[in-house]
Amino acid sequence: MLKPDRHGMTMLLGALVAIAPLSMDIYLPSLPSMTGALGATADQVQLTISVYMFGWGVAQLFAGPISDRFGRRPALLWALVVYALASVACALAQDVGTLIAARFAQALGMAAVAVVPRAVVRDLHAGERAARMLSTMMLVLGIAPVVAPIVGAELHVRFGWRSNFGFVTLYGVLLWLAVRFGLPETLREPDPTALDPRIMLGNWRRVLASRRYVGFVLTIAGAWSGLFAFLAGSAFVFVDAMGESERSYSVYLGLVSLGVFAGTALARRALPRIGLERLIGASTGVLFAAGATMAALAWLGVREPLAVAAPMFVFMAAYMGTVPQATAGALTPYPDIAGSAASLMSFIQFVIAASVALVVGFAFDGSTRPMASAVVAAGTLSFVAFRLLVRRAAPTTPCR
Repeated sequence: MLKPDRHGMTMLLGALVAIAPLSMDIYLPSLPSMTGALGATADQVQLTISVYMFGWGVAQLFAGPISDRFGRRPALLWALVVYALASVACALAQDVGTLIAARFAQALGMAAVAVVPRAVVRDLHAGERAARMLSTMMLVLGIAPVVAPIVGAELHVRFGWRSNFGFVTLYGVLLWLAVRFGLPETLREPDPTALDPRIMLGNWRRVLASRRYVGFVLTIAGAWSGLFAFLAGSAFVFVDAMGESERSYSVYLGLVSLGVFAGTALARRALPRIGLERLIGASTGVLFAAGATMAALAWLGVREPLAVAAPMFVFMAAYMGTVPQATAGALTPYPDIAGSAASLMSFIQFVIAASVALVVGFAFDGSTRPMASAVVAAGTLSFVAFRLLVRRAAPTTPCR
């Protein structure tokens, strides 16, 4: 079994949370081909995304309480079984209806795999130690949505669209083996009442009654929304609006992903020196500034790729100084209901971020403006939520 303070534990948890963006984005380049192969319309194939997002959002509410009731390892192992079987069904689907149903089942399994590792971190650590562990995990999470479409496109060209689901099936099986033989149970005392509807509602009311918890969650949701807005609009912006090739687009995605590495390195260096909340305050300021720069260039009519990629690089660096630290700040006060607190946090941030991405898709007008406006709005949410809800309700002893 892996030791709690070893890098192997952190990397395993990072690989687990990365399953969400990997499953979401890897098959996007294959959507046009899937339409013809399955004899479906574009709208029907698009439902494989919408249904997946719906299943993801709802399942997150229950994934944490299930892990509070039965333990972290059993929840992860059973979720990975569901995920792998559903991924096989996706790969073998002969019609779009089967694919839609399999994607829904895939989302149900994936949601637990994405949520429970955060509760594992809270079981092991609090404050700055939790933030450092989450920072490394978020390094993987931040890269995955950028890399996944590139990997998916390569698999599609070489082996066809079904290979994308074959890849995630293999990923799920490898994760099951890693959890089975490498992850110790971190929950000290399972809560037999965790799945009681009254208890669940009570736990959610308890955390939502905390102004700081709500503030941290909205801070995270803003950072996530900026990332989702970029992912939803960047292909249209670079390829359609700016006339770049798909290969050039992948290069700019790679540039943006380097911001994740830069932000992780800076956050790790700054956290012991200035503390959790000062780092979040500085990072949310940078989120806002990066989004404002992108929006200003867009509304001035600048149609250069670097006018998008450079501000987004900075945004992603600030993302890594915000999300892991705010996650630790949100979960630290709730060691007894960490699963429930993590589930609700994930549900709220996902609903907000997915809504922003949906608006970006509908609002695309052949320019950079809708995406850039969404990114600055997302940065503003993080900036304002942290200052109005977290700092104004600061505890007597700062969270460090």
